[in-house]
Amino acid sequence: MCVLNSMPYIMASIESFRRQKNVFKELIIIYSNSDDQTEYYLRSLKDKNIKIFKFNGNVYQCLNFGIKKSTGKVIGVLHSDDIFFSPNTLSNIKQTFISKKVDLIYGNVLYSEKNNLLNITRIWENIKVNNSYNLPPHTGTFIKKKILKKMNYNIFRSKIKFIYLKKYICIMRSGGLSTSGKFFLTKIFEDLKIYKVRNLSILDYLKKIISKVNQFLISKHIKLTSYHKDVNAHSKVKFIKPNQILEKKGKVISALNLAYIAYNYKYNLRQHNHVYWPDGIFSTYATNKIKEPSRVYFTKLITHLNKDNKYKLHIFGNIPDTTHHWLNKKLSTSYIHHKLPYGNIKKIIKSVNGLKLKKNKIIILTLPTPKQEQLANFFSKKFPANNLICIGGGLNILSGYEEKAPKFFYDLNLEWLWRLKFDSYRRFKRLLESVILYLNIIIRGKNNIF
Repeated sequence: MCVLNSMPYIMASIESFRRQKNVFKELIIIYSNSDDQTEYYLRSLKDKNIKIFKFNGNVYQCLNFGIKKSTGKVIGVLHSDDIFFSPNTLSNIKQTFISKKVDLIYGNVLYSEKNNLLNITRIWENIKVNNSYNLPPHTGTFIKKKILKKMNYNIFRSKIKFIYLKKYICIMRSGGLSTSGKFFLTKIFEDLKIYKVRNLSILDYLKKIISKVNQFLISKHIKLTSYHKDVNAHSKVKFIKPNQILEKKGKVISALNLAYIAYNYKYNLRQHNHVYWPDGIFSTYATNKIKEPSRVYFTKLITHLNKDNKYKLHIFGNIPDTTHHWLNKKLSTSYIHHKLPYGNIKKIIKSVNGLKLKKNKIIILTLPTPKQEQLANFFSKKFPANNLICIGGGLNILSGYEEKAPKFFYDLNLEWLWRLKFDSYRRFKRLLESVILYLNIIIRGKNNIF
């Protein structure tokens, strides 16, 4: 598996590997420097069957490097955004190699929407040219490692014994390198070179193209199971209720709203340990969840905190005296307040870099998005056993420091409009940037967080 900027889909891919049954398995992950939270996720994996290596090169160099690092007898490719079709895929492959005594096996591949593995858009089935030359899909192919070595990692250099397994091997998400329109012409030229080497004609190539068109027309009614639903959910956002926070450890809890979605794509905020509560009009329409503003969410959380005094609260941000008085009145446990400097996130992180915290702490962040999520990501790596809650300005509303909106603003989902009355310039600027960023996400088809 070659990995670069693979969040969040790699979480589903890893889960599908982990669920493979009745087979000796090994996953070799080759990763390069990523701009998102991929490397942090990889460091969190604790699995003896997963081996992780860093290597800088193109995808083909990474694949060859991974093959050489593998210790198994049979090699297959699982991309970081794809999944095995069933928990029995690898065991079926193993049994076929044993019973049929072949060098290579390939099977069928399904294609899905980028953000939903359950929505199948295309079905690849066996393609033959001249009734003799087979065109196996790379993600649906398994080959003995000793055969690859003999051919110097080029399966076109000699004849091998192979079999077509009429089973689905994997589900590939659309939008990867092999299905990207960006590399469409490059792929055509590479295909034609291969056809020329194999003494195949343009008519043979047209047959391949026509067969691909037919793949989109085949019935998409594939029987999917709870396995597919569970694996698909691993790359989706997860919601958490206030009463569940004390049961978890090492979570970053944020409000899922327009600002978070927008800035997530600008700053790659989301980590594998992020969970959410639905907040604002955006969550109401985009997630079908009933919105729960931060002030409501935190009020419920206080009830559970007061029942269990073993958790020490650390509040980061510049909160006024009114909010301090309110917290002292509402909380039965004490808290420690950490003032933060005004400025960019680098300056804020530098101010807390030497901080040390023990376990069983709940860290409350009262900064605006995206700064609070950026600081939370820093803390989650520094203090992995503690929960972090990004509450924003909710405390100031609860304490009465910031005037609450009239009821009809809440009823019409216009609380955000009322809040522009306070700290107007900063909030209007953030709202405008959030809208622009989100529109850009929609246009580029990258609204994949749900």
